[in-house]
Amino acid sequence: MKKVILLVFLLTFVVLPFVSADLITPGFEPMNIDNKISNFDDFSDYYLLTVCNPPMPRVSLIEGGVIGSCYKFSKLDVYVVKKSNFNLSELSSIENLNYTEFPEYIGQSRFKLVIDNAEHYKEVPVSSTQKSITNYYTIDLNQVKTSPDSKNVQRNWLFYAYIIIPIIALIIIIFIVWKRKKQ
Repeated sequence: MKKVILLVFLLTFVVLPFVSADLITPGFEPMNIDNKISNFDDFSDYYLLTVCNPPMPRVSLIEGGVIGSCYKFSKLDVYVVKKSNFNLSELSSIENLNYTEFPEYIGQSRFKLVIDNAEHYKEVPVSSTQKSITNYYTIDLNQVKTSPDSKNVQRNWLFYAYIIIPIIALIIIIFIVWKRKKQ
């Protein structure tokens, strides 16, 4: 019995380093990244689809130029398909496909990849001044984008106040001490 317990104990320590949970790294916080298509209105004859893959294939329709988000470990792609070649009722059937069927279905010639692996999740240090990031893409049917055309980073300016106010106070104290020593 002791040998079995010892064997299970040793096996646990061998397997444990290879197990990773869906946790936030200590000292970091999650930050979602918003992605938008700036020339969305130019594609009125097309459906734009957000495709998240793996671990769970998910497809959603892009409305108003705002690209939906995915699970943090997923790959986020954007595909276009002509409205005449696609029925919106197919969206629910796409999500029921398994791992092997999904890439084959989305790889059909009627779907065209326009944004590949868009950044949609990021972990930043707790001390980071970044509050949010918005990526803007200008898509073109003849080109696959792998990085945004422009980026808008919103910062937490209060963080700078916590640095600047003590520095100003230190300068005032040094000035007062210097004046008193001069007298």
